[in-house]
Amino acid sequence: SERRPERYLSAAFLFWALGYALWDIPYVLFTDPAVLTPFFFGWRISVAIGTFALALFNRAVFRSDTPWATWLVAATGAGMLIGIGGSVWVGDWVGERPLDNVGYWPELVATIAPSIWMAVEGFNEYRKARQRERLGLCDAFTRHRFLLWGVAGVLWVLLELVGLAQELEGALLGHESLWPDLLAAFCEFVPIVMVWLAFYPPASYRHWVERGT
Repeated sequence: SERRPERYLSAAFLFWALGYALWDIPYVLFTDPAVLTPFFFGWRISVAIGTFALALFNRAVFRSDTPWATWLVAATGAGMLIGIGGSVWVGDWVGERPLDNVGYWPELVATIAPSIWMAVEGFNEYRKARQRERLGLCDAFTRHRFLLWGVAGVLWVLLELVGLAQELEGALLGHESLWPDLLAAFCEFVPIVMVWLAFYPPASYRHWVERGT
């Protein structure tokens, strides 16, 4: 249906929000790691479902008739299942042990792939929109919307790489620095604002983009 992409994107944000709640709220209520672990595992499942929904969104919007896109969505789901299953097998329910968890890397690749896909499609459509705009076939904000989408994808990729760096630091050095948390917060918040601007731009923002053309 025509509203299917919107539902996929809504599902992605819904499950990501649920994941954040499952990760952050238990810290306030509990201190026992045995109690926290189930919440953290729920966070992991929620984030995986949200990321899979993003892959479905990419396919529905950009490559609905392309066979490789269907295979990429399937591979994303398979990577999630293999990664989470492998992590549970070795007792890493949270998925934070990159050096001795066989499932860590398939899950990481499956998590990053939809964001890379989103970034590539966004910048590709931005390039084509610039060409169409010169011919009078595309307006300035449509072109700008694709740019926002591409940059948001890049920042989500960076978010996963920051998480990887943080977990490698913890595994190798036994401690984690503050800078990854600050950078991760930036890479989490800014793309959400960009997606909001792409779909629900305030009139003042739209006019600013159009004046700057």
